[in-house]
Amino acid sequence: MRLTGLLLAAFLLASPVASAAETGSGWLTDSTVLQRLPDDPEPAAEILIASPVRVLGPERAGRVEVMLSGWTDPEGRVLYASASPAVELARITAPDLLTRHLSPGPDGWTRAELRGWLDPAVLTEDPGALWQRAFTSYRSRCTSCHPRRAPGKYSVEEWKDYFRMMGPRTRLPQVEQLLIRAYLQRHASDAATLEGAPAPADDTTP
Repeated sequence: MRLTGLLLAAFLLASPVASAAETGSGWLTDSTVLQRLPDDPEPAAEILIASPVRVLGPERAGRVEVMLSGWTDPEGRVLYASASPAVELARITAPDLLTRHLSPGPDGWTRAELRGWLDPAVLTEDPGALWQRAFTSYRSRCTSCHPRRAPGKYSVEEWKDYFRMMGPRTRLPQVEQLLIRAYLQRHASDAATLEGAPAPADDTTP
């Protein structure tokens, strides 16, 4: 009986540690659907590649619960990384999953959180490999017509405008275009204004 009690106590002490290890920050390695519940077949939102999320707990039914923080406009159909439409994080089909802060932001923007479940296979704790993949595509596809532009020489908004024109010329799949754009914006001159963990120092920035 004493041995059983000791084993039970050890299990109870270890459980919070194991649970905490399954939480933390993550970055999406691909665009994916967000579900209201782990077993809900209907998509509630689409989270875009390279968006930062907070993992809230352990896996359940092949899914993990995550939360995205950002900004939204009065329509509440898109979650952005700042109080402007420069950087999309998620496109929302179930607006009730979006929790808005009560205090209004500039020009009708409000801070908000989006919460739901997704496949953990699309998450990485370190975006370094993600940025390397983006930089490789950027270097090979975006310098055929002009010299390579250093990401830090332009603002988040400027990269949005440049890539709206130049992205389709890469002839890359849409998700790869979004990845390159995210890389350029996360390394832009004003990237510190964006929601989410800061991009780590790396050797990919020219």
